[in-house]
Amino acid sequence: MTGGADYVLAVKDNQKGLAESIRDFFQAFQDAPDKTPHQQCETVDRAHGRLEVRRCYVFDQLDSLDRPQRWPDLACFAVVESERTVAGKTTRERRFYISSLPADAERLASAVRQHWAVENPLHWCMDVVFNDDQVRLRTRHAAHNLALLKQMVLNLFRLDHTKRRGGIKARRLLAASSDHYRAQLLGWT
Repeated sequence: MTGGADYVLAVKDNQKGLAESIRDFFQAFQDAPDKTPHQQCETVDRAHGRLEVRRCYVFDQLDSLDRPQRWPDLACFAVVESERTVAGKTTRERRFYISSLPADAERLASAVRQHWAVENPLHWCMDVVFNDDQVRLRTRHAAHNLALLKQMVLNLFRLDHTKRRGGIKARRLLAASSDHYRAQLLGWT
């Protein structure tokens, strides 16, 4: 990731040391926010019967991270908190990010939102159409290979412009039961 390519990467628990160092830093920040240089922004969205408040806190104290030298061009890290209220029930989530972008809260919050705007529909579609969350493949490259096949099939369904009722899930079921429809999808007729 060198050579000027900007990045914003989610930090998950598979990067245990990095995630813990950000978590610990943020806890210390919350105890004394006026003593820690930072940038922050907040957005509020009301739509479809829900209220969502997102706060983005950005820091450039890279020496507080676990082995920051592993990340070329690292410039800052961020904590994004989201609070969602639907039908009187509130849920809270906290996510961590590292980035090569300058420590600008609004810019990082925007980059994170754009990433999720792409990711969410894809993951939702894969889960609804292929029940992806229930797949438990663990051997060699099976999970990756199956994911590629599912994405190719999803693209075939999206490219199918024949007049059919129902969405992608209905097309999947039709393809499973109709040799003629499968042949159409694959361009064999």
